[in-house]
Amino acid sequence: MTAIDREPDDGLRLPRPPGVLRRFGAAHPRVVDAVVVVVALLVGWVQVDFVGLAGPLWEVLGGPWSIAIAITSAALLLRRTHPLVPLVAVAASVLLGLVDERGPLVVPLAVSVHALAVHRSNRAAVAGAAALVVEVLALEYGRTGARTPALFFAVVAIVGGLLIGTAAGDRRRYLAAVLERTAQLAEERDRRARLAVAQERARIARELHDVVAHGLSVMVRLSDGAAATAESDPARAATVSRQVGDVGRGALRDMRRLLGVLGPDDVDPVLEPQPGLADLDSLVGTYRTAGLPVVLERSGTAELDPAAQLVVYRAVQEGLTNALRYARLPSRVEVRVRLAADTEVEVADDGAGGPAAASVGSGRGLLGLRERAALYGGSVEAGPRPDLGGRGWRTRLRITVDPLREDPA
Repeated sequence: MTAIDREPDDGLRLPRPPGVLRRFGAAHPRVVDAVVVVVALLVGWVQVDFVGLAGPLWEVLGGPWSIAIAITSAALLLRRTHPLVPLVAVAASVLLGLVDERGPLVVPLAVSVHALAVHRSNRAAVAGAAALVVEVLALEYGRTGARTPALFFAVVAIVGGLLIGTAAGDRRRYLAAVLERTAQLAEERDRRARLAVAQERARIARELHDVVAHGLSVMVRLSDGAAATAESDPARAATVSRQVGDVGRGALRDMRRLLGVLGPDDVDPVLEPQPGLADLDSLVGTYRTAGLPVVLERSGTAELDPAAQLVVYRAVQEGLTNALRYARLPSRVEVRVRLAADTEVEVADDGAGGPAAASVGSGRGLLGLRERAALYGGSVEAGPRPDLGGRGWRTRLRITVDPLREDPA
């Protein structure tokens, strides 16, 4: 079965064949085959020339010619699935001497060669046609030694079937190749769409984690601090509570910005700049408020594009969140940002490791950070600090960027 015979996939809608007869043939191939068999029988029986034969009609219809016509015509029913069968049947009839002065089996000759070209290959059709021509010529010349109308019609039928079948077969195979290529392109389109959806989901998951998880981590720590000082220092607890509200409002603002981007196309999203290098001081201040002794060190004068600045910002945010969650009693949390073509961000603390009491991470933050770094051909390292004998934790990001401007000095 070729690409033309099979039903198209639901996602690939093909145009209807042009013309009423062609559409009918495509929808009812068995009816067309039956019509071909009936035409072959009628033409063959006309060739027998009943008037010139002696005996009753039923004796004529039961003679060898009529039997050969019936067999070769019936074999045409297999021309689509087994195109060699009609050719062998016709060749056998010719070989048995059933081509005489009454004329050959014109329709089976033409249709068998045509079917071989359409449903097998042009090379097979040429070989079959050549074999039939040689057979007919050899038998006819061997019997009569002269040219007869039967010989002429036989050759015309074979050559005509070959030419028409070759043209139809080439068109059929070309359309099959076009359909196959179209199906491949549709599959590639769907694959790209699925990949784009997966990438978008991963991006959304990263943004949601960065917006929600980091903000909640700070809010949990501040809330614990407010609860611990509520009785001993009510003023301090009130200040911390207000800071919890500030952090929550900032997280809500970021969430609205993200949901605006993901909303319907007919709704204008809230356009706000993404966090970048200019927001690092504010970010560090938030974690200082939560109780982390953070020290920020900057170096380099390269100007990064907004997307690269967002990666740097998220790296600092992830490192500080991990320190806030897991570092126990750190005396110093160092944040180093070096801006260059090979930008590097490092967040290191000297606290003792261990499970956090109030929150448990899933590792999604580091996974998202690695995905961000991969967009710039970078890498992320996270683990205990070797310079402190396994104490503390260090998160390091390296990305390769194209600075907008870099000071040669």
